[in-house]
Amino acid sequence: MRLLNIKLFVCCHQACEVPQNHLLVPIQVGATLSDERFPDFLSDDAGEDNISSKNRSYCELTAQYWAWKHAEADYYGFFHYRRYLYPNPGAKRPYRLEQAPSPEVLERLGYGQFEELIGQYDMIVPKGEDMHIPVWKHYAQAPFHHEEDLALTWKIILERYPEFIVAAESYLNGTICYFGNIFVMNREIFRNYCAWLFPLLSEFDKQTDISGYSPQERRVDGYLAERLLGIFVTQMRTEGGVKMLELPRVHFISQKDYFWQRLLNAALPPGSLRRSVIKGLRRGRG
Repeated sequence: MRLLNIKLFVCCHQACEVPQNHLLVPIQVGATLSDERFPDFLSDDAGEDNISSKNRSYCELTAQYWAWKHAEADYYGFFHYRRYLYPNPGAKRPYRLEQAPSPEVLERLGYGQFEELIGQYDMIVPKGEDMHIPVWKHYAQAPFHHEEDLALTWKIILERYPEFIVAAESYLNGTICYFGNIFVMNREIFRNYCAWLFPLLSEFDKQTDISGYSPQERRVDGYLAERLLGIFVTQMRTEGGVKMLELPRVHFISQKDYFWQRLLNAALPPGSLRRSVIKGLRRGRG
């Protein structure tokens, strides 16, 4: 039986520790904007066809674009330096907390069996997190997001991708969010996703002006892509024939914040109505 070529790219905009693991491929994003090169990392500006210079608005998507154009694999996956997938299909919550990634932590999380799990599916996405308000409304209320950007994206879908309209309506009106631009896809699905996603975002860029946005607001293409991933997931489910799995995320946080964040998650579990209500009250006070 042929061994699968699985590349799980870990996107890093700053030098950080990526555990030694045969599945993980560290890649520096926004490399062309930096004077520093991270040792033993791939760079998203290698080769002529790249969008590394767009990293401030595209975020981790510059690594995704680079892999689409330059990397060969049976499966393509994308993590962040602080966000991985947790290969435990039975986990209840949308994410769990860990203090730092290391070979020992990955082994405890089940990465020794992750390759076998990946091979059983066509597509693995983060466990959907119920925000208890529609995805559209959640985007409109999120810090540094602008509702008109999502409205423009919706307009582009209507005009250019009518086959996605039903899936887009269903996802944006639902309450389940897929966060992080984190996923694993087989080669065919990954290439189809990129061939849909990047022209759509390029058209968005042509029709909008973000020159007045703050640095956080300029990450708009990355923010939109999180919602577009949810639309793509919904479309794949609608079409059928795709073996799909949802897995929780792993959030790596500092030792200083670990204890308090665990207490918060115990009191207000992620994905719970109680957490959503408290967040809504805080937004109201703001």
